[in-house]
Amino acid sequence: MAILAVSIVLFLAGNLASFGGLFEFANVLGLKNPQAQSAQDPQSEVTTKQLAARVDEAAVYLDAESLYRYNQEDLDKATEASIEALIAQSGDKHAVYYSPKEFEEYNRASEGEYLGIGIVLTTTDNKPTVLEVYEGSPAHSAGVMAGDIILSINGESRDFTTEEASELIRQSANGSVSIVWQRDLEEIETTLSIGTVSVPTVVSHLLNKDNTLCGYIYLRRFNDQSSIELREAITSLESQGAQALILDLRGNPGGYLTQAVAITSLFVKQGDVLQIETNSSKRFERVSGDTCTDMPLVVLINAHSASASELTAAALKDHNRAAIVGEKSYGKGTIQDIQTLSWGGAIKFTIAHYLSPLGTAIEGKGVTPDIEVAYTSEEVERTATDNITSQNYIYSSGKDTQLDVALEEAKARTKGNTS
Repeated sequence: MAILAVSIVLFLAGNLASFGGLFEFANVLGLKNPQAQSAQDPQSEVTTKQLAARVDEAAVYLDAESLYRYNQEDLDKATEASIEALIAQSGDKHAVYYSPKEFEEYNRASEGEYLGIGIVLTTTDNKPTVLEVYEGSPAHSAGVMAGDIILSINGESRDFTTEEASELIRQSANGSVSIVWQRDLEEIETTLSIGTVSVPTVVSHLLNKDNTLCGYIYLRRFNDQSSIELREAITSLESQGAQALILDLRGNPGGYLTQAVAITSLFVKQGDVLQIETNSSKRFERVSGDTCTDMPLVVLINAHSASASELTAAALKDHNRAAIVGEKSYGKGTIQDIQTLSWGGAIKFTIAHYLSPLGTAIEGKGVTPDIEVAYTSEEVERTATDNITSQNYIYSSGKDTQLDVALEEAKARTKGNTS
C-alpha cells in the first residue's frame, strides 16, 4: 500500500507539473516539467508551451527567493519584451504584439477611425510635413494644408521625427494641441481639438480624358466599410456618366480578407477569389455573385500595395477583369489572425498563405502589372502638395505618370481596343 500511495502522489505531482506549469509540489518532490527539457536534436520542432515551461520554472525561483519584485508597469514591459522576443524567434515577420492601448488604437483604425486632428504626416527634408488633411477634421476646419511643416508642438520647438510629432499630438493634455506650421515663408499658429477622426476610406472623382469620362476611385485600406463605400462610389460615378473605372490601390496596406473577397465580387460575377493554404489543408474563397458594374476597369498598384490589395489585384488579373498598371506590388501573401489576450493586449500571427485564383504565389513575389510604369523622382518629391486623395483634386496630365497611363488604358477599353 505504501508503494501504491507514493505512486499516486508521483502521478498527481507529474500531471500538475505538466498541466499548470511548474507546480511547487513537484519542486518539493524534485520533479521537473518535462516540457522544459532540451531535445536531443537541436533542430527538432518544439512548441511555445515548452518555452513557457522554462520561463515558469525560472519564475518559481524568482518569486520564492529574489530580493527584487515587479510592479504593474514592470510586468507590462516584461510582457511586451517577452512576447516580442517569442514571435521574433519564430521567424514570423508579420507577427505583432499589441499592448492594450495599441490594440485599442488598432481597432479604431480598422473601423476607419483614430484619435488625432485629421492629418497624415510624412518626412520631407527631415521635417514632419503634412501629406494629407482629412476633410471635415479639426485640421481641415483650421485651414491646415498639404505641404505645411510642423515647427513646434505645445510650445516645444525642435527637430521632431514624424513618429515623435504624431505621438505628441495624440498625447496632448486637455484634448487640444497648439501647433505652429511653416507654409512657404509664413508661420501659422493653430489650436486644434483632439478627438475621434473618421478616415474616409474611399475618395472618388470623375476625370475627363479626351472626352472619355473615367471614374477614379482611391481606396485607402480594406476596413469593414470598404466594400460598402466602394459600391456607393461606383454607383455615383456611373450615374454621372462614367464610361470606365480606375481603382487606385497604390499605397494601400491591405486589411480584412473578407473585404478583399467582397470588393472582388463587385466586379467578378463567378469564380474563385483566392486559394488559402494552411499547414494541413487548401480551400478556395469564391465571389458572392453580387456584382455592381461591368464597366471597363483599370487597377493601379505600386510597391506599397500589400496584402488584401495585392490579392484583389491578382484576382482581377486572373479573371481578365482589369488591366493592372503601375509597379510590382509589395509581396505579402500571408493571412494573419488576431487573438485578444486576457489583459487587453493582442497578438497577430500568420496562419496561412494565399495564392491567386490560378495558383500564383504572392508572398515575396508580389503582383506584376500588365503595364509597368514607374514614378519619376520629380513626382515622388511633390507628393506632399499634389494630393490626389483630396476631394477637390483636379486632374492635370503630367502630374502623375501612372495615372496618365491608366487613363489611356481605360479610354482604350471603352473603345473596345483592348480585351
